[in-house]
Amino acid sequence: MKRLIACLGGDCPSFDDVAKLKYTEMVLAESMRLYPPAWALGRMAMEDFEIGGYVVPRKSLVLMSQYVMHRNPRYFAEPLRFDPDRWTREARESRPQFSYFPFGGGPRRCIGEGFAWMEGILVIATIARQWQLRLVPNHPVVLKPVMTLRPKHGMRMTVTRRQVQEQEQVL
Repeated sequence: MKRLIACLGGDCPSFDDVAKLKYTEMVLAESMRLYPPAWALGRMAMEDFEIGGYVVPRKSLVLMSQYVMHRNPRYFAEPLRFDPDRWTREARESRPQFSYFPFGGGPRRCIGEGFAWMEGILVIATIARQWQLRLVPNHPVVLKPVMTLRPKHGMRMTVTRRQVQEQEQVL
């Protein structure tokens, strides 16, 4: 957590800080790896194609699950472990292109992706400056995959204001 927003120098984060908040971006990327907002997406095959020895006929609906792919041990060692260091430049470049696709990919990639990254980074940095959030002990984390992936029972958190000394360490 101490690395999360080390570049702000006590100020509230703004758009100009987003590029400096690399570790915050890594935390967000790892969070979306484990719990992608869109857990699956579908595409229609425009023509017959073969994949893995199977033929997918033209006009078939093909479903791809970010949730499943992002937990694949071929691409993410210890896939259930939260590890923001998976998102260093070198680590990203070592993986195949579509091993991580929280916003889809190709020409139908989410048009709001850039805004979502900026918003997520700034929200995390703003909250983490002054608050520490911990999951309430024994609160069940059960997923409810509907149109988006969400927690079935919400996420009950204990919120604690950071002490001035702690804020200085985080900042």
